[in-house]
Amino acid sequence: MKKLFVSLIAVFAMANISMAQEAAIKWNPLYLGLGSVNLGMEFSVAPKWTLAFEGTATIWNPWKNNGDNSIYGNGWMGTFEARWYTCEAFNGHHIGLYGTVGRYGQASSTMDFFNTLCLGGLGTAGATNLKVAMLGLSYGYYLKLNHGWGLDFYVGGGLLYGMWNNAKGEEVKSGIKGSLSRLGVVLSYKF
Repeated sequence: MKKLFVSLIAVFAMANISMAQEAAIKWNPLYLGLGSVNLGMEFSVAPKWTLAFEGTATIWNPWKNNGDNSIYGNGWMGTFEARWYTCEAFNGHHIGLYGTVGRYGQASSTMDFFNTLCLGGLGTAGATNLKVAMLGLSYGYYLKLNHGWGLDFYVGGGLLYGMWNNAKGEEVKSGIKGSLSRLGVVLSYKF
């Protein structure tokens, strides 16, 4: 039954995406500061509604300082978001509901501000095999620069769940924590 439900949702989503009149490719340069590359797509599915998909891969760690102040290491993250625009798709204020999943080979933070705000207090030195899931709400503003180009500013927060192995190799489960989990200044090209 679960497989049938997921299949029907996927077919419905693909049908709506294939009928989309507008689509945008998006890039969030803020991720470069965390050693990650990011690319996404957003599709209009109704006059005020869009669906967005985003993928992020961490390929280097600019914050590593002899293992003492590492924010996180290698891994990937994927996000799906449904957005409602107050004016029209790809223009003005928007609110969204998003879900994110990710997996990192190593992840740690001894930086208190980053640990508390972005990891919901989950960061721990020496963590490996980190798996995270997030569900949250976002608010943003899409600024049209011209017919094709735009800037999308957003912030989002919600619930974060993590599981990882500590330095001794023992599995640790976080429970559910509140966290700021999305922040973007995104360059977008609509076609």
